[in-house]
Amino acid sequence: MRDEMAFVERIHRDLSGTRWPEPQEIRARARRRSRRTVVLAVVAVLAAVTGPAYAITVRPQAPHETTVPGPTGTVATAEIPHESLLTPRDVPVATGVQLGEAGLGEVVRSDPLLERCGHEHDLPLVNAFSRYSRSQTLLSLTTDGASGGVTLSQDIYRLDPKVSDEFFRGLAMLLSACAEWRLVGSTVVAGEPLPSETVHTWKLAARDFAGDESMLVRHESLAPRGQADGRTLGPTGPVGMTIVVRVGDLVTVLVPGPGVVGVGPGIVGLGLNYADLKALGQAAALRMCTAANPSC
Repeated sequence: MRDEMAFVERIHRDLSGTRWPEPQEIRARARRRSRRTVVLAVVAVLAAVTGPAYAITVRPQAPHETTVPGPTGTVATAEIPHESLLTPRDVPVATGVQLGEAGLGEVVRSDPLLERCGHEHDLPLVNAFSRYSRSQTLLSLTTDGASGGVTLSQDIYRLDPKVSDEFFRGLAMLLSACAEWRLVGSTVVAGEPLPSETVHTWKLAARDFAGDESMLVRHESLAPRGQADGRTLGPTGPVGMTIVVRVGDLVTVLVPGPGVVGVGPGIVGLGLNYADLKALGQAAALRMCTAANPSC
């Protein structure tokens, strides 16, 4: 009986010293697990339609979470406030529903297709882990008031300064290596997948226009052509633009939705040009100022 009581007391002491996750931490873990499940499902569909477009690997364990030291030696709040995100008023295109979430230990991502190009060029993939992150998706409105497609997606990450430097250096290396890249895959024509080749190009359209560091990246994809006869198998893809801005220890990635950008010859969109996109990056930098370390 004495041995049983000692065993119970030992279990009680062990449980008393156990740290149970906070409710918000449990919810964040569940959201990340759900996001990875959705991403894998989408990639599986893309692979079935266009061939092996993405290589999915198991990411290494995220680094230990730490607080952010303030400029005076005090401890700054590490979580990214919702006010750091752009508002629909900041976007020069009418938006409707605003979806968002917060996360822990996420990897900074700018353009998965550009990363795949870098992988084929044997460039090391920079896994820039963030301490905290916050994201949102702004949807457009249809004529009947319902939610339409994506107008803008935004992710904000809190990073160590060295990690931010590595991320921007890695992005510059990817742009240099992938100025022109031929993607071999397949294109569905009349319900039948045909072997094809699509030329993708990336270039740095502007730099250092907002915050402490910024890049405006332009992506174009030419019409896919058949590998056998060279005939055109589909339309030219829309111009894609990615805005990356750093303010202190915060980095944001802005991606306008398909058809929102109206730059380039023959491109039909809602009319956002380079000046509009740079202004969007500047607005994002201002929103991040108060939460950044050091602040503006």
